Amino acid sequence: FLALATMRLARRNDRSASPPPTASWSTKTLRPDGSAHLSRGLRRDSSPSPMPRKGSKHSAQPARLSRPPSPAPSKTSGRHTSATSALAKWRKLPHDEPGSWTPPPLEAQLEAIGLEHHENAAEILAEGRIELQLELFELYPEKHRSSVEMHKLQRILQPLSPLFLPQLPPIPDTWMFDSNEPAQSFKDYVMEQPPAPARAHYKIYLLPLTEPSSHGSYAKTGTLPDLRILQRFIESFFDLPCKVLPYDPLLTGKGIASRSNGHGNDLQYHAKDSLRQLRIRLPLDGFCILGVTMADLFESTRSFVHSSLSVKDRAGIFSFCRLDPAWYRVSCHMDFTAMRVVEGYPTERREGDLETLLRRAHGMISHDLCHFFGMSNCQFYICRMQGSSGLHESDTNQDKVDLCPVCLRKLSWNLACGTHEAAPSDLTAWCVQRYRRLLAHADKLGPVLQPYKLWLRSRLAQLDYDVMPAAAAAAATVSVANAATETAGPPDEEFEVDDPIKLTPDDRAKHEAELLRLFARHDDDGDGRMKIKEFCRLISAVDEAFSAISAMKMFEAADINKDGSVDVKEFLSWLLLPDDPGEAENRIIKRLSAESRLARQPTTENEPNELDFLPKHL
Repeated sequence: FLALATMRLARRNDRSASPPPTASWSTKTLRPDGSAHLSRGLRRDSSPSPMPRKGSKHSAQPARLSRPPSPAPSKTSGRHTSATSALAKWRKLPHDEPGSWTPPPLEAQLEAIGLEHHENAAEILAEGRIELQLELFELYPEKHRSSVEMHKLQRILQPLSPLFLPQLPPIPDTWMFDSNEPAQSFKDYVMEQPPAPARAHYKIYLLPLTEPSSHGSYAKTGTLPDLRILQRFIESFFDLPCKVLPYDPLLTGKGIASRSNGHGNDLQYHAKDSLRQLRIRLPLDGFCILGVTMADLFESTRSFVHSSLSVKDRAGIFSFCRLDPAWYRVSCHMDFTAMRVVEGYPTERREGDLETLLRRAHGMISHDLCHFFGMSNCQFYICRMQGSSGLHESDTNQDKVDLCPVCLRKLSWNLACGTHEAAPSDLTAWCVQRYRRLLAHADKLGPVLQPYKLWLRSRLAQLDYDVMPAAAAAAATVSVANAATETAGPPDEEFEVDDPIKLTPDDRAKHEAELLRLFARHDDDGDGRMKIKEFCRLISAVDEAFSAISAMKMFEAADINKDGSVDVKEFLSWLLLPDDPGEAENRIIKRLSAESRLARQPTTENEPNELDFLPKHL
């Protein structure tokens, strides 16, 4: 017994004297700033390590770590050091406290897109003499790496300022005021290996969870809008087939928790329970399935949600309940018999409610669908992928613009890497055709997507006529519109207003270009917004007969969201959207028509022409 105990004690001492675990570089991750980071994993040697003899030169020493393998140098890494540091410095700025987030600088925006950084990048974009070179082209599939295709894509991704405006400092009740979500650049997006459509999974399915109207009427509250409109929009936005499935009473089945939401007899349904049921209804060829309902949704930690997604399960549910303006229209009256206040809820939608519901549905469903492709909320530009804290924010930004260059490059790269049959063969042509499909869809809906339609027309005008300078994009657009319209005769010298001008779609497109040029000329700081002083100078430059009081009244009419400034979209909407413009709008439009004819007249050799920066063919 004594010998056995001595032997066990000796073995225990040998194990305690064995060397510590050796370290191996095993796991590769990515830092938030985009640089490679190797995390150290510990493992114990499988081979026994005997206790070194006393007096031996091989004494026990701490294990030495092998040098981590350095990442392969990028072809453009030498020119990108300053931009990388700019993005890293911006990401390290404190934003834990509410309202502490700061908009990214230009250098960080360029790196997020994947464009070459230059110390004079702002001047280069403003003057347009040269382009910022495209980087990270080695991340594309082999068939898209040709220099010709990358050069064409480089023109698409230039951040032209009239349409791609930077984010503004956050204010209370906005998404960035309270959000701590990290920013996602194009390089970060690629390194995360997002899901992409495959040959066997490439269709987007819409599943109505509210029974559609049997008579085809959408005037009653609680009825879904026409899902065929959203189907065509999804196909135009993502260039993927979209199918509408038959009605499914999923929410009224077993396994879905519900409760009252205090809105009459309406019920709220648990969103996460619905996702568990939706994932088993995804067809075999589906990329994702989206349940669409007019019922209200909630989660365990939130009183209500507009949508809930599970990218892992490729399922999502959307509630259009609180997107309908009629849902908030509650009337109250006093019941003196029961001595209590009785609430009344409308059963019919008013004029314009369905159009507002459709516009908001377009914005929400396109934003949330991009999350299925691995795209995070955008923090670099005012973009469709910008986060939203409510309808007051999404109505201002999300529904009126398209994807910024950062998010457009993410989506085009994802679809180019897909193995489905409709994967784009030419990225630049795909982007342009995508804009055309969306514009055709917006035209069919009439005034529902009017601000979005104006954005798409301006974007196509920049791309179709090869206008690169950001500051001169608006001026180039008007010159092209003027060249396409032949007018003769001297300009009118008097500007009396007779009958109101009835603007046709072609006239609106022409005057839109003229107004963009006028706005860019008087936007002193180039931020895409006009304060009251800049606006008054613009009105005075158009017609000196306008008094300061008249200019201030026009500023109040143009400032739709009442934030103290007028942006490009508000300026265009103020002048072009009314079917019966007033006297001030008529005078401005007639003055612009006269100035455009003057600009087309040939100038003398000694007289400078403000359109000299344009290409010769324009």
